[in-house]
Amino acid sequence: MSASSAPSTAAPAAPLELVPWSGRPEVRFGLPGSKSLTLRDCAIAALADGESTILFPGECDDYWRMKDCLKRLGIAIDDSTPEQLKVTGRAGRFAGGTIELFTGQSAVSTRLLLALAALRPELTIIDGHSSMQARPNKPLLDALAQLGARVESTRDGYLPARVLGSTELAGPVEVPSDISSQYLTSLLILAPMLPGGLDIRVEGKLTSKPYVDLTLDEMQKFGVQVDNQDYSLLSVKPQKYRARTLGVEGDASAASYFAALATLHGGTVRLENLGSSTRQGDYAFFELCEQLGATVRRSAEQTEIVGPSAGLRPFDAPVDMTSMPDVAPTLMMIAPFLSRPTHITGLATLRVKECDRIACPARELRKLGVELEEGPDFIVIQPLSSGARARQTSVEIETYHDHRIAMSFGVLGSLLPGLRILDPGCVGKTYPNYWRDWERARTAH
Repeated sequence: MSASSAPSTAAPAAPLELVPWSGRPEVRFGLPGSKSLTLRDCAIAALADGESTILFPGECDDYWRMKDCLKRLGIAIDDSTPEQLKVTGRAGRFAGGTIELFTGQSAVSTRLLLALAALRPELTIIDGHSSMQARPNKPLLDALAQLGARVESTRDGYLPARVLGSTELAGPVEVPSDISSQYLTSLLILAPMLPGGLDIRVEGKLTSKPYVDLTLDEMQKFGVQVDNQDYSLLSVKPQKYRARTLGVEGDASAASYFAALATLHGGTVRLENLGSSTRQGDYAFFELCEQLGATVRRSAEQTEIVGPSAGLRPFDAPVDMTSMPDVAPTLMMIAPFLSRPTHITGLATLRVKECDRIACPARELRKLGVELEEGPDFIVIQPLSSGARARQTSVEIETYHDHRIAMSFGVLGSLLPGLRILDPGCVGKTYPNYWRDWERARTAH
């Protein structure tokens, strides 16, 4: 499976029969560029005045959707040179007339583009895949309306949405903290373009704070400063984004799968484009692997993980994933191989992702004989019995159009025989070459 230069519209891929691993893998490779950083950089570059160059962008469906949407908005995009994207920003000005955008399954792109659309004094219509249509946007749309945009949406906050923006948007504005940090990210990136800047008040304790830190870092790289008062009030004065050249590091969420595989198999994986200098919150997954007995060697630009040779250590206490919910499904796939129950908490936001990332993996794990308990924001996974581990019958794993469900079950299928992944191509949303890299690691000794 290879990356494409255009949005994927292919039918679901044929089911993939996973072959359990043997031996201890030893492999080194570069991860795809961070999706979170790539999409933020694209949006900010579109708001800058002049040409920005983004090196090593994360090639995936979300990125291709964002490029296509920016082109429709009148932003010049040059991706003719491999591993390089040139974006010619127009300082907040976009093409005229009614513009229709399709964001696929990309929640980050959807929320960023809703904010950018608020700058257009003409109509923007934004729609997405059926799974994206099931994800709420009401808090962001309400905030844009408070600023002075006219918004309409299906079922009060769901796609498709219609935004008629204004060049005279003005705050302040409030945004809830407990659903998605992407609402705050979108408003922050929009904020310096407003004539009077913007004060954003956050209601409650912020969810997924590391993703907001990523946003603040990328804004600063483009020359914009934010006064952050303990994440409860963020004030942005009117400023100009400055076009620039910058590189995108490896994706820490993608790293979690290979960190888990090294940990489970006692192998060695070196990731050559992700190190301790990152601000990506999911990099903390390596700390969980260390608690399980793995050894992690970090430098500023690289990370090497060596799995334990004497078996896995169970967790001594509940594991709180509030700050890194995207890699919680990865941890769920390690849990059946531990000697004690694993209690994973801080999962409330997983209910409104591409699928319900508590209920859906729980349903598939039960097919395999895993006993578990799920709650509104937690899951408790019991150790898998020796009989269930040795079973040979084939079990089909539904992916629910969710790349993280597919990739996380790739971790489980490296040890458990008989897994058949339905629609393995859904990984193209963020990591088109995942199965290629999975196979490369399986056969590298």
